Amino acid sequence: MLKNTAIAEQVRRTAYFLWEQDGRPEGQSMAYWLRAKEALVRQLAYDRWLAGGAPPDQAELFWTEAERDLEDK
Repeated sequence: MLKNTAIAEQVRRTAYFLWEQDGRPEGQSMAYWLRAKEALVRQLAYDRWLAGGAPPDQAELFWTEAERDLEDK
């Protein structure tokens, strides 16, 4: 579970949006939470990669840092 309430709320809203888009299937809350969290990691990594000048050889570094930072929050 995420400790930062703002990030947790962002993940919750995204998960809810995805769930609604898929027709509100029952019993899939964890799957939607994980999809939403993964989308947030991708967005953070991409934003940081762009801010860092979009170096083609360091994309994996930005991805790893975004995952670690999200887990710390």
